[in-house]
Amino acid sequence: MSTVIGVTSAGGVAIVGDRVVASGGHVRSRSRQHVFDAGRVGFAVVAADVGGVADRLSSEIRTYRTERGDLDIDPLARMASDLAAEFDATLLLAARDDDGRPALRAVAADGGVTADDVAAFGSGASVALGVLEAGHDPDATLDEAATLGRDALSAAAERDAGTGTDLDSYRLSV
Repeated sequence: MSTVIGVTSAGGVAIVGDRVVASGGHVRSRSRQHVFDAGRVGFAVVAADVGGVADRLSSEIRTYRTERGDLDIDPLARMASDLAAEFDATLLLAARDDDGRPALRAVAADGGVTADDVAAFGSGASVALGVLEAGHDPDATLDEAATLGRDALSAAAERDAGTGTDLDSYRLSV
């Protein structure tokens, strides 16, 4: 499994994830992307079929934009919720809210959506959340939020074999 985290700040939202794929106690790959940039919208996926979830969500985002224009966080969360339940996936989402401010949503495998200042999914989530909650500053810059996310993943990688040290990130600034 992989670990993905999301952090909000005064400067925006940062999503950071590692590249590990592990199952059955064995690392299968250290090069699988879990964080995706869909143009003004970012997301991270933890699932058995990361590629399938990412491809479907990216396709739905493109279709939405073609038919309706810009996509904000609420319709994105509804799309992701349906996919999470179908694929048994967890997702972190970054997009703008109705007022144009960057927002973070966490989507659980049962399709439940929560709005949090920090969120983490995956095998190292409990360690990462400890670091995130201890270091989160709502007044931080986006760079500081991204650094906190990287620090949280580094701490998780030290204690969890399913979390790697090669990271990808997505930033949505104010």
